[in-house]
Amino acid sequence: MPTSHTLVTVANRALDFISEFPISTLADESPYARWVNRNFSHTVEMSLRQQPWNFACELVTLNAAPDRPAHRWRHRYDLPPGWLRVLPPTWDGNRNGRPLNYEVKRDGLFMNEGGARPVEIVFNVQEPGQWDPLFAELVAARLALGMAHRFTGKNSFVEQCRVLAQEALDAAAEINAFEGSLDPVEQHDIIRVRGGDYWGNSL
Repeated sequence: MPTSHTLVTVANRALDFISEFPISTLADESPYARWVNRNFSHTVEMSLRQQPWNFACELVTLNAAPDRPAHRWRHRYDLPPGWLRVLPPTWDGNRNGRPLNYEVKRDGLFMNEGGARPVEIVFNVQEPGQWDPLFAELVAARLALGMAHRFTGKNSFVEQCRVLAQEALDAAAEINAFEGSLDPVEQHDIIRVRGGDYWGNSL
């Protein structure tokens, strides 16, 4: 479901979390605008890779490249522009279908199965207007967590933003699961065991 969010509204949501004044544009000379400009894309990409968000997923058909890899695998598939994550391929493209052995390296997907292959891919959707509203809340909370470290120096704000980020992730993941097939249970367990976020904090 598209939202009315823009990059500026997401940034201002983050600033609201740490009780700072809003910005009017990312061209502002304020330290907040400069920080968001530096960190926005990275925050979005890390959040998109963490889960198969339905709004960013697309099932595409890939065709094997004519030249076979020199080692290990029989076929290479070129990944489309804008790809961010390849969900584990299955024989029929369904998430709960028969899994296929694979490896992703650089811009290639390597498998032993040839021919046309349906593969589900998470794309790098940077436009906030195309996000799920709960994903926008997650990105804002994670931006706020980074800014709390950088600007406030207050442990209370840092902890509050960490809780908000976890709550946003849990809520978004739950709704995302209701609107599509779940990943295999073991995949979620691996994420939970590893823990942590890309700021170096546990979530």
